[in-house]
Amino acid sequence: MELSETLTFDPSDRGLLEDPYPTLNRLRESARVFYDPDRDRWFVTRHEDVRACLRDRRFGRNFRHVMTPEEIGVPPLDPRWEAFWDVERWSLLWLEPPDHTRIRKLVAAAFTPRSVEALREPAHELAIGLLEPLAEAGEMELLYDFAQPYSIAVICRLLGVPLDRHRDLLDWSHRMVKMYELDVPLEAAEEANRAAAEFREYVHELIRERRARPREDMVTALLEARVDGGRLSDDEIVSTVIVLLNAGHEASVNTLGNGMLAFARHPDEWRRVVDGDVPPRAAIEEMIRFDPPLQLFERWVLTDDFAIGDTAIPRGAKVAMLFGSANRDPRVFDRPDEFDCGRGNAGQHIGFGGGIHVCIGAPLARVELEAGVDALREAFPRFELVEEPRHTDAFVIWGLRGLRVARR
Repeated sequence: MELSETLTFDPSDRGLLEDPYPTLNRLRESARVFYDPDRDRWFVTRHEDVRACLRDRRFGRNFRHVMTPEEIGVPPLDPRWEAFWDVERWSLLWLEPPDHTRIRKLVAAAFTPRSVEALREPAHELAIGLLEPLAEAGEMELLYDFAQPYSIAVICRLLGVPLDRHRDLLDWSHRMVKMYELDVPLEAAEEANRAAAEFREYVHELIRERRARPREDMVTALLEARVDGGRLSDDEIVSTVIVLLNAGHEASVNTLGNGMLAFARHPDEWRRVVDGDVPPRAAIEEMIRFDPPLQLFERWVLTDDFAIGDTAIPRGAKVAMLFGSANRDPRVFDRPDEFDCGRGNAGQHIGFGGGIHVCIGAPLARVELEAGVDALREAFPRFELVEEPRHTDAFVIWGLRGLRVARR
């Protein structure tokens, strides 16, 4: 079905950007799938359909391995953003098999469960170290004082990136992810391209250093990874390092911000975590379900035989899956608009994607978030909002401008 006057979806609308869920709920209960002619996309709203689309091999994150842009009527990649596309070229978020299969195997050989689990205690110690002076002060800006430096430090430790560059890394990440929004202003695209060029050069420099002097870190492991006699090229390592840092950092920071805002508005739920009735490991799943850091994920239809229910979607169409809508689907979650940190099936959320493109960093995100929430309950067992926060102007990468809280 097409959008009508009573069924509207404008991801740039200020009201939606303050609270998207009433709109997403109306969309989901009105249609499993709908076409938006203004954005030339099909939107999928329900949990079952979103999960199925994520796993369906008739979809691709990219279409260029089976179709040309001219064939489906879309413009070629804008040559003005060459540096950004160069970085995306070998990103696991962009590739399809067989390149995706080959590179994911090589990354998995370096990004092992053991290497992730080894970060659990250091992550907790890092979180405690950041929070102790903030707790003593009695007030903090949770994103800038804690979540951002915490997340970037955890990822830098994994990758082997010096922390003295963390401000650059944050800046590059914030500028680059603007390219994933539905509507990208010219200035934002220019900034994203410059950031990609700077980030790309920095990682190439890091690769040269690790090749000369290997260390016990992820960049060295990516250089040394071998699967079936193959190895990663330098350009493939650059794309991998950048996507791990950008996706991992943005998702973790926004989950902590969105989730702690939910706890601030539901202090009885925070008390359950502080008292030990609900472990942080369970609480973080509800944080992701209730207000996910990624609201939308897109794919292309690669075949002529795809449909959702009775709605056929043509080959070459772009499909946008609404994660926030799916995570509030009452067909899966009882009382979905209520924040219940001990929800038994919160882990069924769609927060880390699915299928071959399921987030390879999900285990790290869970370790990092669990350690962070555990430290927060010790440092800020009772807290309240200092001021009402506002969301950013972005819908796809979903988060707050800031979150100022005070101990009570």
